[in-house]
Amino acid sequence: MKCTIPPPAIGTGVARGAAVLALVLALAPAWAVLGGGMAGVQVEQTRMRALRATTDAGQGMSVHDLRLPDGSSIRQFVNAQGIVFAVAWSTRLKPDFEQLLGRYVADFDAGAAVALRMPGLKRSVSVDQGDLVLHSGGRPGAFVGKAWLKSQMPAGVSADAIR
Repeated sequence: MKCTIPPPAIGTGVARGAAVLALVLALAPAWAVLGGGMAGVQVEQTRMRALRATTDAGQGMSVHDLRLPDGSSIRQFVNAQGIVFAVAWSTRLKPDFEQLLGRYVADFDAGAAVALRMPGLKRSVSVDQGDLVLHSGGRPGAFVGKAWLKSQMPAGVSADAIR
């Protein structure tokens, strides 16, 4: 008895590849980049299928809270000039700092490299490098942190307001 497997239909591999790529892109974490403009907040809300609540927090800033379907939260703090001057997160997955910090990721990498050379267990990292300040920590399933730009922080706003 000879068993034959029919060849796949033409285009099936391409369709599968496209479906896998679409799934990967849909699951990839992304949000408005630190130092970016207000338009990025709106784009990321749509891209992540998130619910957005906007609050006028006074002192020349607004807070845009994006709630993701998995319960994660990304908050962008926008100054009066429309610049995302701070970002805070409470997520199930470790944030992609390259996407989150944009051009400031090099400052993060430099500061984190110094912190990682220090002795002891690393469950959190704090970086104060150039214009960037970042505090991040967590464990699998629960990551929290915040980052801000010293030069873009509205007058009278303290780091404690970023959460």
